[in-house]
Amino acid sequence: MRSRPAFAAALSLLLALPAAAALPPALQRHAQALPEPERARLLQRQATLRALPPAEREALRRRAAEWDALPLAERRQRRNAWAAWQALAPAAQARLRAAARAYAELPTDRQQALNERYAELDGYQRDGWLLGPELGADWGNLHGLFALVPADERVPLLAALRTMDERERADLALLAQRTPPEARDALRRALLSTPPEGRAAWLRRQAGPAP
Repeated sequence: MRSRPAFAAALSLLLALPAAAALPPALQRHAQALPEPERARLLQRQATLRALPPAEREALRRRAAEWDALPLAERRQRRNAWAAWQALAPAAQARLRAAARAYAELPTDRQQALNERYAELDGYQRDGWLLGPELGADWGNLHGLFALVPADERVPLLAALRTMDERERADLALLAQRTPPEARDALRRALLSTPPEGRAAWLRRQAGPAP
């Protein structure tokens, strides 16, 4: 089943057709059923698309057709990557842009070697790099604590992780390694219940004296 944001984007492309090209009745009913904020965005997108020069509008249709032709798994992967990129802080995005420029300047054989190293990573490690350069580097040690997280904890946990510095992430990684699976839910709840201003000290106490 197509998600509502994807449906709205597809509907916008249909609405960008000349006025003589009427929408199928089923799509018209779906458009009327959208919540008002999404309907307003849809109408704004429709107006923008209809204002495009014909050549740009046709190029957009071709891109949409190319997207629809991709395998479902690849479309899902690209959507996840885009959503992860949008969630990154501007500083993290800047670091990744710089890394992309440096990668593009490498010799082809060096690029290939890096691609092969990345392909050899476990899936959870590749997913971890979508969280940004800092969390990606530490995700191998943190993954066990966050592999199975209730849906209502995901956003606050990720927000907490993004505020941690290197020392805090190291303490949390140590706790993740020490904590048996049956006790991980309690550890995550304790982490979330600790006020942000006291989180570093709490992690230090839980991890033990610094080496």
